[in-house]
Amino acid sequence: MAGRLVIFCGIPGSGKTSVARLVAAGSGRAVHLQTDAMREAIPNPDYTLEESEFVYGACVAAARTALDAGYDVVLDGTFGSRRRREKSLAALDGHYDEVTFVRVVCDEETALRRNSQRERVVPPERLAGIASSFEAPPGALEVDTSRMTPAEAAERVLAALSYPLVPPE
Repeated sequence: MAGRLVIFCGIPGSGKTSVARLVAAGSGRAVHLQTDAMREAIPNPDYTLEESEFVYGACVAAARTALDAGYDVVLDGTFGSRRRREKSLAALDGHYDEVTFVRVVCDEETALRRNSQRERVVPPERLAGIASSFEAPPGALEVDTSRMTPAEAAERVLAALSYPLVPPE
């Protein structure tokens, strides 16, 4: 039996990883795969299209393996374009029973502040470009992390996914 796929998307600094990590832990059976973690393997990331293709491709390949092993997958990345989402779903076609998109949003000031506190800062001009070109996935569950805590956002997502709330160990 294939697992459930939950794709978190949003601009850098929106709080995707904080919420996605809590959702994966709270589900009790999901693998959390993060594009930023894959990008950390690159010595000096420059956020080019070629680099992003590698990063997303590696995460999607790991997601396919986890889904085939019966795990649910929380896939955490910007996924800012319809093309990126469609390409990822096409690569995972037949490997999941259900897919849900979660869009994590916050105000621009909050995203910039959070981004500036990261170990690897997304260049502010790149962040602005991502924000201005972001294509929201239709029908996505939306959580606003400038209005709720990561725990509140995760609880909302877990409830929408009908997961029991399992406290992380």
